[in-house]
Amino acid sequence: MITKDKLLDTLLRLVEVPGISGTEKENLTAERIVEIISEISYFKQHREKLNLVEIKGDPLKRNFVSALFCSSKPSKSTIIITGHLDVVDVVDFEHLKELAFKPLELMERIEELPLNKEAFEDFKSGDWIFGRGTADMKYGLSLGIEILREFSKRDDFQGNILFLAVPGEESNSEGMLGAVPYLLDLKKKCNYDYKALFVTECSIPKEIGDNKKRMYLGTSGKVMPLFLCVGKETHVYESHTGLNPNLLVSELNRLLELNPDFCDKDRGNTTPPPICLKQMDLKELYSVQTPLLAAAYYNILTLNLSIEELVNKLKNISLKAFENTIKIIEENVMKYNLISNSNNEREKIEPRVLMFKDIYEEVLKIEGSDFENYIGNKIKQWQQEKKDLQTIAVNIMRETYEKYPYKAPAIIIGFAPPYYPNKHLNYEVKEDKELLKIIEETALYSKENFDVDIELDHYYMGLCDLSYTGVEDAEGLETITSNIIGANKCYNIPVKELEELNIPSVVFGGFGKDFHKYTERLNISYSFNVVPRLYENILYKIFNPQ
Repeated sequence: MITKDKLLDTLLRLVEVPGISGTEKENLTAERIVEIISEISYFKQHREKLNLVEIKGDPLKRNFVSALFCSSKPSKSTIIITGHLDVVDVVDFEHLKELAFKPLELMERIEELPLNKEAFEDFKSGDWIFGRGTADMKYGLSLGIEILREFSKRDDFQGNILFLAVPGEESNSEGMLGAVPYLLDLKKKCNYDYKALFVTECSIPKEIGDNKKRMYLGTSGKVMPLFLCVGKETHVYESHTGLNPNLLVSELNRLLELNPDFCDKDRGNTTPPPICLKQMDLKELYSVQTPLLAAAYYNILTLNLSIEELVNKLKNISLKAFENTIKIIEENVMKYNLISNSNNEREKIEPRVLMFKDIYEEVLKIEGSDFENYIGNKIKQWQQEKKDLQTIAVNIMRETYEKYPYKAPAIIIGFAPPYYPNKHLNYEVKEDKELLKIIEETALYSKENFDVDIELDHYYMGLCDLSYTGVEDAEGLETITSNIIGANKCYNIPVKELEELNIPSVVFGGFGKDFHKYTERLNISYSFNVVPRLYENILYKIFNPQ
């Protein structure tokens, strides 16, 4: 039996390792996981089944952990339990950031930080453990490790358990993307039948005060539209003669930020509206010349939105932003003329909205392979400078526009990495339907044995690596990935491998709150006393079907 004390001990050992996302320190967490699993008797005897696997082409040389337990009775049936080992930064903990990775010490001083009513009540209840990574998602990794420890002692089932701990989920999911070919190779080499994959992310509240526990039958997707706004430079003294791209990108943000027209709906779920993740002009040095270029990219979640529909919406809102910007400028110039007794006239500017893919192809026609080689070398340079994928995407757009012959103000639309496909169990697929039946039975088992209601939710809305466990629409996925800036150069989604892999997958873990906040916390009673028992029930139902 998985004990609360052992699970808590493993959790604290994992949490104390920083492993901040997007840094080499993620490997420290991977090494700690290997250290803990190495203590399990089975892996002392079968050291070859525990491996650190380097992610091919990763600038940070990060590794994921693979630990494979095989029952004494040979079987091809295999269950994958996975989670991410990286965590976000701790600057939000302010003067307590040194304690962010020490939950027991943190909780002695957590009241020094402002706690909202719900966080304060949870703290006082004694049923929550606070700290960075407790819920997101060192608990899920601890659970997977303890499942390995417990089941490796048992001899009453036939099947294999593959535990994967992957880096980079909080950035661009480099870990899970790197694990896809590994999983496929293992499947072919050993002829494994992947019965199910469980992402052990904690369930999360939908609103303040929501304490409902959930299992998720799918996950939302994510696209990141990236806009390059091209203006017209001018001296500040003749401001009326130019077009400042900062105004253009600001008007675009005014129209797109939190716009519910871009929410996606499916199976009773609605995605949150889009939000700007970064907005900037690309002027590098100070001068009294206005900028030429500005850029912004947005987080948009999807459930079943088609790329064609999304692109049309983005084009329309970009055109509206351009028209509004021109109107704002013309009205302000008119007002200025009145108060200054001037007669300033503006050169007419036509609104122009372009797709980056079209511009890139036009430049290729002119420059040929020289441009491909040039961009390839620039990408290597930017990677060596440790620029993130989004900055590289902006740079690719800028370099391409500089080679584009038809210079004029415009809004250019592309997509920045990362891209997360939405995914859901398919009731028409036999393997998916079998897993769904077990999940439904487990929810009933929870109610009958622990008096805990578990809601079967269709989509995990927090984004997770379940997106990279298979493909619902390979053709549509190819269409989207071909529009991603840097695709097949510095960012790659293995579409064919995902189509071949296609594992029935769900998200199921403990219960947590306030991910990415200093009040991040994990519920103790449900996560330590109920969830491990439910996992035991699930694994036996899969390995020993009646």
